[in-house]
Amino acid sequence: MSHPSAPTSEEPLAWTMAEAGERLAAGELSPVELTEAYLAAIAERDDSVNAYLTVTADRAREDAVRAEQELRSGARRGPLHGVPVALKDLIETAGIRTTGGSRILADHVPRRDAVLAQNLRAAGTVLLGKTSTHEYAYGGTSNNPHYGPTRNPWDRDRIPGGSSGGSAAAVVSGTAPGAVGTDTCGSVRIPAALCGCVGLKPTRGRVNLDGILPLAPSLDHGGPITRSVRDAALLLDAMTGTTSEWTAATDVPDLRGTTVGVPTRYFFELVDPGVRAAVQASLDLMADAGATVRPVDVGDLRPLVAAIFLRVGAEAQEVHRATFPSRREDYGPDLVENLSRPAPTEARLAAAEQVIAEGVAALLAALGEVDVLATPTTPLTAPPIGAQRVEVAGEDLHIEEMLTGFTSAFNAAGVPALTVPCGLVGGLPTGLQLVGRAGSEPTVVRVGAAYEALRGPAPWPFPGPS
Repeated sequence: MSHPSAPTSEEPLAWTMAEAGERLAAGELSPVELTEAYLAAIAERDDSVNAYLTVTADRAREDAVRAEQELRSGARRGPLHGVPVALKDLIETAGIRTTGGSRILADHVPRRDAVLAQNLRAAGTVLLGKTSTHEYAYGGTSNNPHYGPTRNPWDRDRIPGGSSGGSAAAVVSGTAPGAVGTDTCGSVRIPAALCGCVGLKPTRGRVNLDGILPLAPSLDHGGPITRSVRDAALLLDAMTGTTSEWTAATDVPDLRGTTVGVPTRYFFELVDPGVRAAVQASLDLMADAGATVRPVDVGDLRPLVAAIFLRVGAEAQEVHRATFPSRREDYGPDLVENLSRPAPTEARLAAAEQVIAEGVAALLAALGEVDVLATPTTPLTAPPIGAQRVEVAGEDLHIEEMLTGFTSAFNAAGVPALTVPCGLVGGLPTGLQLVGRAGSEPTVVRVGAAYEALRGPAPWPFPGPS
């Protein structure tokens, strides 16, 4: 196992996105210099992590030169002007290949940017490249059969999580200060938790998905993966082309008067004892800071999670109808297995949708009693690459069932969910998930930023292995 090593805070690669934006605006460093530092880091480190599918060095240098000229003229576009960023290779970029992690789209070069990419360019960010993903985002490991597995920066023999594994691995290995992912059943939060950084799935519809390759359209979201909660808020603003109140909510985070609901069932039952202890220590810390931490009942969510899996399978089959099974040989084994399942009958789908409606109603009722729900983000730390099944609290689970078990319900509910690092278990990061009501990003990021401040300096993320 190798662990990230700690640079001094004066090293540009250690800066948060917010800090980088401020220093670039102050002229302490130019966007060109910062971009070159990241391109050098990618060249030096990414072979061992495989966070990138495509490095857009020429585009990055063009973006950086433009940002430098604009900043020198006093035309600052916003807080991330000149700051580098990476995009999951599910997000279409004009003139730059967008593979979706697939063989079928290996040479796909879109003619236009996704709306999200347009917004980031308008915000003045610098595009470093396109990050690795589980094939077509249909999986939580980022073990890609066509481009190789992405590796966890904390231990190269373990997964980073997925499907936005490349985005999280880039942030934690120090080859991007922030990155964008997508999240259908947890694909922003899972890799952020397993790699030890921040991931935010916003309210359904907050991020425009036009130009992003779909997995299951009714559940798909886009979200930022960053080193701090404030960075997540700033990057979400840039992704949506807005200036919002949730960024201001990170300025003076305070937990007094905040009610944190802790589910009495499900989330704290099928979980590794070390993860449970790390999350409980986080809840105790929040209570000591003035939050009211109290139990809530969300019911047993296993039927809901199973029904969500059924919906994902049905929608994915529809998305891939034009190429599967006609191009079956071009798909990886796990996608072949997933897409080959018998299509559910209308009656079975209707029954699943009823379960989803009832489960979501119970979640929303619980959220109506509190400001945020707090849960573990995943039941375990990062499993080894290649693991198909894992044991959690004495129960044998398929790895995908384990990874998405605590996150997918909030995609169905369409509510914002944030993961923040909350400790190391066996030398590997784990995450605390904070969930709010629809539209309550200001509350979620305020609570997350307050917890982050209480936790103090963490031993991650840092820009590279020792």
